[in-house]
Amino acid sequence: MSEQTTKVGWIGLGAMGSGMASSLVSQGYQVNAYDVWKPSLEAVVSKGTIGCATPAKAADGVNVLALMVVNAAQVEDVLFGSGKVADVLQQDAVIICFSTVPPSFLVTMAEKLDALGKNIGLCDCPVSGGSTRAATGELAIMSSGTPSSIQRATPVLSALTRAPVGALSVVGDKVGTASDYKLINQVFCAVQIASQGEVISLAKNWGLNVRLVYNVVRGASGDSFMFGHRVPWSLNHDGIPKSAMTIISKDIGIVMDESRLLNFPAPLCSVTEQVFTAGLGAGLAREDDGCISKLWERFGGKPIAEQGTIEEEELKAKELEITSSTTLTDKKVLVVGLGAIGLPIAQTLHNAGVEVIGYDVNMEHLDKFAKLGGNVTSDVLKASEDVGAVLFITNTAKQVEGVLFGSDGKSGIASTLPKDSTIVICSTISPTEATNLQTLLDSISKNIQIIDAPVSGGPSRASQGDLSIFASGPTEALKTVHPILSTLSSYSSSSDSIKKNLHYIPGGLGNGSKVKLINNLLASIHLAVAAEGMAFAKYKGMDTEKVFEVVRAGAAYSYMMVDRVPRMFNPPSSPHSATTTLVKDLTLVLNEAKKYNTPLFLGQAALQQFTTAVSRGWGGEDDSCLGRLWEDMGVNLKL
Repeated sequence: MSEQTTKVGWIGLGAMGSGMASSLVSQGYQVNAYDVWKPSLEAVVSKGTIGCATPAKAADGVNVLALMVVNAAQVEDVLFGSGKVADVLQQDAVIICFSTVPPSFLVTMAEKLDALGKNIGLCDCPVSGGSTRAATGELAIMSSGTPSSIQRATPVLSALTRAPVGALSVVGDKVGTASDYKLINQVFCAVQIASQGEVISLAKNWGLNVRLVYNVVRGASGDSFMFGHRVPWSLNHDGIPKSAMTIISKDIGIVMDESRLLNFPAPLCSVTEQVFTAGLGAGLAREDDGCISKLWERFGGKPIAEQGTIEEEELKAKELEITSSTTLTDKKVLVVGLGAIGLPIAQTLHNAGVEVIGYDVNMEHLDKFAKLGGNVTSDVLKASEDVGAVLFITNTAKQVEGVLFGSDGKSGIASTLPKDSTIVICSTISPTEATNLQTLLDSISKNIQIIDAPVSGGPSRASQGDLSIFASGPTEALKTVHPILSTLSSYSSSSDSIKKNLHYIPGGLGNGSKVKLINNLLASIHLAVAAEGMAFAKYKGMDTEKVFEVVRAGAAYSYMMVDRVPRMFNPPSSPHSATTTLVKDLTLVLNEAKKYNTPLFLGQAALQQFTTAVSRGWGGEDDSCLGRLWEDMGVNLKL
């Protein structure tokens, strides 16, 4: 059946439905359209659809009937209630239900259609991709139904999922299966939409340039499709409705209805349901879902919307441009902390020709670096007398303070370091801790400057000199250590370079730590929901490999999902990133957010999940162990 011979009826012309119907018309389909809202109907009629006065007239004589209404109640009313559509549909027609509805609902609808004896097919086809992709026929659609029904619907489905952006995934031969996939998809999407609102609100309240944070995180582990797609709506909305908050609120409600029905605990989803409920209660029902950040403005947070054009705001969001004031071999470098990250950092600098002295309280760590050809010391005071820079890769700010000032506040290396030295803190500490340490150094009047430069990437990337680094501090100090940081981050000054891992954050000391903590807040939430979503799919008896394949390719994508879910399927023999690390980072960011009266609903929920993992003895295990939290319910994600 070609577009020239296929007659399509279309009921439901909201932000998505109007674009989808118009896209079909542009590809040569005849589309009979209906919506209760006349302006929506008039808009698609102006693009070539045939306007109909009732649902029944839109369905009369069509081969394919598309439903893009709000919820299950409207689907049932259109087909068997006041719409009387099931009565007028011709023999062998097929219905495509694009609406997101509970999986069990469509099973009931299929049974009622079969009872009519007209061989009317039903395809379960929830969509994702947003209104822009709807209008261009480039949606992601998950479909299920009998082979005969899918075959009859395929021309229309293919027209709405054009490559290379669009994708049509047939996930089963029964109605309800695709809605199961969409339900799991919306676990990820809803949490990630809410989390971007939470995180950019903290960034704004922290005094950061939100667009700069957005640009940095897009290339880091905190990235997700929803972060990339939705944050611009809060920053500089074009005024065109895209994806109503009422829709995502409905979708996460379906998720939680299923969760409660099956007695499956879903803490991230439960908090997200309440966040969007609060958003609607705060008067945001007419806002796009990406603008959930306005909920935090209702709490007294700073407005996020920019005042200038996008071009003007991009100029304001520039990172610092730092050039070297020294060469790589100008300074002897003391590396304090030769653990999982510190050792490969020291070795990378050593291999690059830097004169490195390694120090650690653990003699085994010292021996490892020595066996690799590095110089080591057990007398850190003596070693610090002629170094130009000190790199700290310790677990906590307290450990940094102990080495700098000693137990009595006077006997640390701050007393022996040369004047004008630079301290580089590569550990993740709070911005408050960074500024407090600088205050202590200022009291000894030696012009010793701190750079906070927390790193991300794990031991393997540290060994390759490919870490992500978020650095801030005095400009002259940044210039001094630029050769060191660039060696650790595969930095390239070439304008042709497409990869930049070294970020110089403006605004002074502490801002590098703020950006790193924001990235890790997002990453932690995305990891927690990856575990929750995959465990829910497994609990429902779904093929988790197929679920992962489908959701990772669409709007549910996050860096952490793609990176960690394979480890949930096949746990690593040794940890890539210990669970305790994210507990520490989340605790830091939650404590800082409290100082700015910024509630982190999802951050707190994620922390509780990681804390539960630690309480079960998994603190030293890979953080992907979060997927095991439901094992006592019989949920095992291992393949």
